[in-house]
Amino acid sequence: MLKKLRIQNYALIRHLDMDFDKGFCVITGETGAGKSILLGALGLVLGQRADSGILFDKTGKCVIEAEFDLQGADLQEFFARHDLDENGDDLLLRREVLPAGKSRAFVNDTPVTLPVLKELSSNLIDIHSQHETLALNLASFQLKLIDSYLPDKTLLHDYKERFRRYQTCVKELTRREAERDQARKEYDYNQFLFSELEALQLMPDEQKQMEEELEMLSHAESLQEVFSSGLARLEGEEYGVMNTLSSLLKDLKKSAAHHSALAADLPRWESLLIELDDLRKDLETWLGEVESDPRKKQRYEERLDAIYRLEKKHGVEDVKDLIALRDSLQNQLNLSENAEEEIARLAEAVRKEEEALHLLSSCLTAARKASAQTLREAILASLMELGMEQARLEIDFSPLETFGNEGCDRVAFLFSANLGAPLQEMAKVASGGELSRVMLAVKSVIHQGSLLGTLILDEIDTGVSGKIAAKVARMMKNLSRYMQVVAITHLPQIAAAADVHYRVYKTLENGAAVSNMRRLNAQEHIESVASMLSNGPVTPVALQAARELVEG
Repeated sequence: MLKKLRIQNYALIRHLDMDFDKGFCVITGETGAGKSILLGALGLVLGQRADSGILFDKTGKCVIEAEFDLQGADLQEFFARHDLDENGDDLLLRREVLPAGKSRAFVNDTPVTLPVLKELSSNLIDIHSQHETLALNLASFQLKLIDSYLPDKTLLHDYKERFRRYQTCVKELTRREAERDQARKEYDYNQFLFSELEALQLMPDEQKQMEEELEMLSHAESLQEVFSSGLARLEGEEYGVMNTLSSLLKDLKKSAAHHSALAADLPRWESLLIELDDLRKDLETWLGEVESDPRKKQRYEERLDAIYRLEKKHGVEDVKDLIALRDSLQNQLNLSENAEEEIARLAEAVRKEEEALHLLSSCLTAARKASAQTLREAILASLMELGMEQARLEIDFSPLETFGNEGCDRVAFLFSANLGAPLQEMAKVASGGELSRVMLAVKSVIHQGSLLGTLILDEIDTGVSGKIAAKVARMMKNLSRYMQVVAITHLPQIAAAADVHYRVYKTLENGAAVSNMRRLNAQEHIESVASMLSNGPVTPVALQAARELVEG
């Protein structure tokens, strides 16, 4: 249950620190006093989105704290799953909104994300506002009501898990079929490109080797002339460099004994002669390798032209890129050729998932129909308590054409408030006051015995008055035996039934409107009810009537 609510710098609230008790609590106040602001602040600490526009003081941050008593709640799995520290039966939720618009959320002083905060708060408190009464007309909301009344939720959980698997299989099959169809369109063209590349029998380093050899073939005659001339100069008998250098070396060796520096340089002269001889041998080798071969030259030119053309065509740099492209095309062709086998496997997987879903959805429908009947009877019993003895309610089921995330059921609540009136969709036959009573009946039957700690009812008494208001008050009072019930109301009959009465009021501080809230004592409680009865100045008659309402 909600124990404390602290609000700082939110909308018209400068600072508010309020304790709440168990049982039936009511909040009253003039229109515009700030009751909706109070709910807005509570919604914020429970995980609703926020912006800096809610700040009372635009230069300071907004801080909202809600303290709960968790006695009887089973949240150990939640705390363990999100790695949060427990604090016995006490739980503190905090939300901070900074002037820049950013916000932070905390659970027992540990930072959490908004989805985590929302998940936790959904296990603690249920806020019913006026717009939710309109949601009662929606088929999706009606289905959720039926599901909330299922004695065993595992069937719905199993269906949803299976439906996610089914969606994954269908998505994969659709993707693969699209790839197959696209591959079919591109198959002939890809086959042509592949054949064109495959025909060349490309080797990774051949382009560089051929370019170097073609360069040599293109200049064969000049290279032969240079190599031949070089050899002649090196090997000439009379003035050849080799003979001259060899003769010089002999003379130097004879004189080395007479000149120490010359003797030291002899190894260098010998090395020079050896190096020169090696170079001469290279010239001999190259001269033997260089040949003028027009056919070979033409063959290289044609192959390189083919390679250059394909490189330009495909926008790549070298043969290695062409080989990578060829292999990629080969893979695409293979995938296209093997697609049908893969698609058949996926189609079989989808078929099996559909079979499983059919079975689960049939079981879920049967369980829902049983729970719908129980829910219907419970709602009608509550409506009788609320003075709608002639009300009739039927819950109609019809199948969806395809599987949905919530199953294969479409439901419609068919309602009649008066004897003899035909059953129709609730939106067509129920007035605002009747919808409020139906929603209160629904809240009553789905929350009795629930572990949820707090139910907040925001003007659920809209369109209700007189004797019916007293019956609504009695039902709220009875519901508060199972949980903490907080009702925001304008009806004196409901306010009079409260265990604890809070009043929201507005004052002026430094020329600015400020909302406040305080707990009323027993006498103030009676006076507040009297004010609601008289709708003006409190008279002795109104006070007596209020006292009688409160006492009995």
